[in-house]
Amino acid sequence: MSRINTIPQVDNSRQVGHTSAMKIAVHLARHRRLAALVGLSLLLHLFAFVWIDTLVTARPPVVGMPLALRLVRERAALAPAKPAPPKEQARPPATVHAAAPPLPAPAPAPEPAPVGEAPAPAVAAAATPGIAPLQMPGRYRVRLPPSSTLHYAVTRTAPGQPAVAGEPAQLSWESGDKGYRLRVDGVLGQLESEGDGDDAGIAPLQASEAGPAGGAQLTRFNRETRQIEHGALAASAPLLLGSQDRASVLMQLAGIGLAEPEQMQDTIDIVVAGTGSVRVVRWQVAGSEELETAAGVLATVRLVQLAPAGEARVEVWLAPQRAWLPVQLRVTGPDGTVANQMVTSIQTAPSP
Repeated sequence: MSRINTIPQVDNSRQVGHTSAMKIAVHLARHRRLAALVGLSLLLHLFAFVWIDTLVTARPPVVGMPLALRLVRERAALAPAKPAPPKEQARPPATVHAAAPPLPAPAPAPEPAPVGEAPAPAVAAAATPGIAPLQMPGRYRVRLPPSSTLHYAVTRTAPGQPAVAGEPAQLSWESGDKGYRLRVDGVLGQLESEGDGDDAGIAPLQASEAGPAGGAQLTRFNRETRQIEHGALAASAPLLLGSQDRASVLMQLAGIGLAEPEQMQDTIDIVVAGTGSVRVVRWQVAGSEELETAAGVLATVRLVQLAPAGEARVEVWLAPQRAWLPVQLRVTGPDGTVANQMVTSIQTAPSP
C-alpha cells in the first residue's frame, strides 16, 4: 500500500486572536506615558476646581475694619503717654571715661573793680511795659574833665546848597566837690544836665531838653528807686550804673579817653536817656584826624554814633591834648542836612 504523507492543519482562528492581542499590547505600551499625563492633568484640574470653590464660598472681609483700626490709634495717641521709668545709668568703663571730652574749667571768680571802674551788673530788672529792658554795657575807667568853657562857630548846609553861618554855640562844664553842671547850646539843641559822680564816672540826677514848642522836658535819674523817670510821663526805665543823658554823654566820652586812652578803640556803648526813651548808644571809633580851627591845629579822635535808619547821625571830635574835650560836633539829618559846630576858643580851669 502506498503511504500518503499528511500535513497537520493549523487552527487559524486562534492564530488571529493571538495576533490581535499582541497588537493591543503594543499599542498600550506605546501610549502608556500619554495616559499617565492625561490622568495627572485631570487630577490637577480637580484640585483647582476645589480651591476656587473654597475661595468663592469663604466669608468676605468686614467692611470698615481699617477705619476702626485708625480710630483706635488716634485715641491712643491722644492719651497722655506714661513716662518711662528712669533707666539706671551704668558707670562707663575706664577706657570710655578716658576718651570722653574734658569738663569745662570752672569760671574764675570775678576780680574786684578798680577805683573809677563801674561793675557790670547782669541783665536789668524788668522795666515798665512799653520799654525794653537794657543790659549794662562794658565797663570803662572814667576821669572827670576839668571845668571848661568852649565856644563854637556853627554852619548849616542843605543838600546842593552852600554852607550858611548860624548862631554861635557854647558848651559850659563846671565840675567840683559839690557835683557838676553842664549846659550845651548848639547843633544838639539846648541841653542841661546836673548831678554828681560815682564809680562809673558821671552820675546825672536831672536833665532837661528844650522842646520844639518851648519849655523844658525833664528826665530824672532817681537814685533811691533806681528808676529813670521821664517828666510827666508815666513811663520809666531801670537806672543802670553808668547811664547818661544826651548832654552828659559828651563829657563821659571825654572822661573815658582822659582816664585811659587805650579804651578809645573799636566801639563804646553807653546807656543814654533822652526825651521819653532809654537805649544803648554805640559810638564807633573812626580814627584820628587833624583839625584846623580858630583855636589852633588840633589832633583829634573822631567818634560816630551808629544811629538806626531814619534818625539823625551825631559825630564828635575829641582833642586828647585838650583834656579830650569835644572840639567839633556834627549832626547829619535823614534828609541830608548837615549842622556843624567847630571850636573857636577853649577856656580850661586848672586841675585841682
